[in-house]
Amino acid sequence: MSLEETLGEGYKQVLAGLGAFLVGAIWGATGEMSIEGMYIPLVIMMLGALVAILGMSLGGAGGAHGDSFDLKSAMDDMAGMLTELQGKVAGGDDGSDDGGDDSGDDGE
Repeated sequence: MSLEETLGEGYKQVLAGLGAFLVGAIWGATGEMSIEGMYIPLVIMMLGALVAILGMSLGGAGGAHGDSFDLKSAMDDMAGMLTELQGKVAGGDDGSDDGGDDSGDDGE
């Protein structure tokens, strides 16, 4: 089983991110233990982690996980739900009458 099969098409990006994370970790471990001395290594580690995560998510990683980043279909679904909700709030007839009255007197 190769790295491309395991990590998906973005395996090179994952390896680059892990490499950057490792460089930041080694740099931070050999530097001084102060806020000023740890800032740049921590930024490099965070950058490496984000690059690795982006490589796994957008590059594939197999299965339906890549489909969750389809922004166009998510926006269309949300627009449809908002339109439906707006119709219900505005008093549109959606055919789901629950048979109750809206007088507000709780049936008394």
